Amino acid sequence: MKPTVLVVDDEKTFRIVAEEALSSEGFAVTTAASGHAGLAAWQREPCDLVILDRHLPDTDGIAVLEAIVREAGERGLDTLVVIATAYADITSAVQAVKLGAFDYLSKPLQLPELVVTVRKALEAKRLRAQVRQLTGQLAGRAAVALGAFVAGASPAMAAVVDMVDKVAQATDTTVLVQGESGTGKEHIADLIHRRTPGRRDGPFVEINCASVPESLLESELFGHERGAFTDAKGTKRGLFEEADGGTLFLDEVGEMSVAMQAKLLKVLEEMTFRRLGGTRDLTVSVRVVAATNKDLAALVQRGAFRLDLYHRLDVFHLRVPPLRDRREDILPLATHFLARFRTRLRKAAVAFAPETERVLLAYDYPGNVRELRNLVERAVILSTDALIEPKHIVISGPTLGEAGGAATPAFFSVELADGRPPSLDALEREYIARLLQLTGGNKTQVARLLSVSYPTVAKKISDYGL
Repeated sequence: MKPTVLVVDDEKTFRIVAEEALSSEGFAVTTAASGHAGLAAWQREPCDLVILDRHLPDTDGIAVLEAIVREAGERGLDTLVVIATAYADITSAVQAVKLGAFDYLSKPLQLPELVVTVRKALEAKRLRAQVRQLTGQLAGRAAVALGAFVAGASPAMAAVVDMVDKVAQATDTTVLVQGESGTGKEHIADLIHRRTPGRRDGPFVEINCASVPESLLESELFGHERGAFTDAKGTKRGLFEEADGGTLFLDEVGEMSVAMQAKLLKVLEEMTFRRLGGTRDLTVSVRVVAATNKDLAALVQRGAFRLDLYHRLDVFHLRVPPLRDRREDILPLATHFLARFRTRLRKAAVAFAPETERVLLAYDYPGNVRELRNLVERAVILSTDALIEPKHIVISGPTLGEAGGAATPAFFSVELADGRPPSLDALEREYIARLLQLTGGNKTQVARLLSVSYPTVAKKISDYGL
């Protein structure tokens, strides 16, 4: 299909010459002699590009420009407008660009210049369409990944998503997301951003406060001017500037030093700051979402976290439940990860055997969704046919929850006898029994987890009557 161009100009000679020149270049051209006629023609049949004269006999070209830009936005169209104006009226041309015109041309127009400008505009339109398509694809992939962490059958996560929807409508409210490592706190922050009107089209910027040295964190957040410190060889925008109009996600905020906490508090109160070495105040519009796997209230009691900052961050509190508290989500999540990894790794596996599903449901996942994802990836790598068998589920063994997170449920259930601790044999027997349960009776895998030989495991299983 030929690109379509509408020429709106009251000079008949120019309309004829422009139509001939553009048609010979492969464009489908229509013309109009007045502003009202041009706008009506565009409304009947929107085109790719409008060449619009600034001075028309019946109306101001700027008014026509504003009408086209407004209606194109309302109808989801991408029509570009190029304003044609006298050289002496260059100021109004600049105004037109600010109002949404793609470019302007000075009269009297030269046909080669007209053709080049039209080609440049239509190429820009093509690239914009390509960017929208790629952005949509990336957003779709991100949404799938996001859904894998937050969606599912459990009422616990449904309640979290409901809270997200509520706080999303409060576009400036600071949110504190708390939960164990691996529960997907960053995905909850992303979901808040995506569902917030007026911010979802802005940037989503994230930083892990624990991964940046304290000496560099201030520069990362607020930026710096050239010469602010030894290695500052140029001006650098900070993450607050980068997130202007969108959302800034501060992960592991509990790792921030008390001195840095004071600086962050001031910015949160006023949304105004200076770059390191700067003399000018910068003001931004940013929603801050902070996350931690620590108990910030306990840190406040120990003097490791400022009370005023805690209250400033905890305006709206969201707790992401651990996977063991939403077991209804285990199999849907595992199935999602299976589909992802079978495609990426080009494997035949398409489903979990019933025995494998029981193994997946029996485990407590101290590493939460992240651990489940890793477990499924390992299983897909080990698989050789369409079904994931229990022997493919390699569990790295019991671990304690990370600092600040809830403790993992006890791996052993041996009760004390008369107040005395259980014997080593009793503990070993239950340990092996638990590993057999988790591995679906796979003795080879139990031997691997215990770092002993297969005959040793087989003998102990026989001795303990397992």
